Amino acid sequence: MSDHVSDAITTVSDDAIKHSDVDEDMMSVVASLTSPRRYVPSWYLYDTRGSELCEEQIQKSKTYKLWQHEYSILQTHADDIVSKVSYPAVLVDLGSGASSKTRLIIEAMLKRGGRFTFVPVDMAKEFIETCGRQLDTDYPGLTVEPFVGLYMDGVRHVAAREEPKLLLWLGSSFGNVPVHQEVKMLHDIRAQLSDKDRLVLGMDMNTDREALSQAYGDQWIPLLRDNLISRYNKDFAGNMDAEKFKHIFEFVENPPDGDTPSYVVKSLSSSGKQRVHFGKLGLDIDFEDGERVYFCEGPNTSSKWNLGQLRRLAERSGFAVEAHWTNDEENYCVICLVVADVDQHSV
Repeated sequence: MSDHVSDAITTVSDDAIKHSDVDEDMMSVVASLTSPRRYVPSWYLYDTRGSELCEEQIQKSKTYKLWQHEYSILQTHADDIVSKVSYPAVLVDLGSGASSKTRLIIEAMLKRGGRFTFVPVDMAKEFIETCGRQLDTDYPGLTVEPFVGLYMDGVRHVAAREEPKLLLWLGSSFGNVPVHQEVKMLHDIRAQLSDKDRLVLGMDMNTDREALSQAYGDQWIPLLRDNLISRYNKDFAGNMDAEKFKHIFEFVENPPDGDTPSYVVKSLSSSGKQRVHFGKLGLDIDFEDGERVYFCEGPNTSSKWNLGQLRRLAERSGFAVEAHWTNDEENYCVICLVVADVDQHSV
């Protein structure tokens, strides 16, 4: 791998990039692609087609089993999970996608108290609106209010609501937060919550290198390479060739008694030296042989925890662990957090 930035063309200033044909919210994608350490904002992977590919992969894969692990926990413990929040409550699903697992929580809440409001939060506007209409049809007691935005946008969106809130952040998505920003991210969420709210996280605890290699291998190429590069080319009139990039998996194993979890790193590696042109930006980007585009802004693509690390993370973030549930293999955990030091908290 080469960390060398070949020339000034790859670190071009924002002023040198044409803006007229590019939406302002896409400029963060341009910045990530032209930075010295190139990366993909995680939300950019999940346009409508990306969301469909992801849902298909996570539910059908024989080696990537996070969906199945989490589903089994929710299926067994949904009633217990919803009991942690007073009723009537608002259910919020951060990064909801198709809300396929969330249906178990929806059904438990309907059984417990009848009508309530569900706020799915996602960046794929058309996708969650379509899924929201289906949920409206399937559950007459449900009021669905999709919100298009990033995770923290969704948290702030519901913060002022008076009802107790049950916030779900499932699918081990929290593991994609850069390891050096995890405490701050949870602290920022805590600042928007009260003692009557609950944050429920799905956290992967699998650190088996071989199993992870199979789970995060080339089966993800349709989403992480082909659809991503297709979107780059469509959004920025590019000529990137998917066949000239290789999908790479790495695993960084950290001491289990330390605060930093182990984590997966995924990237695309340039096969040879190449120049890519983006017409809407008036920009050429040079890739050295082996140069990477990472699927994360920080070091980690997906963190892998143990219970000790999760408890310390909660404490350092101003939360307390109210309950946790694991699957039979004890390699996946759903954990319920409550605001600690309520008397010092202000929304």
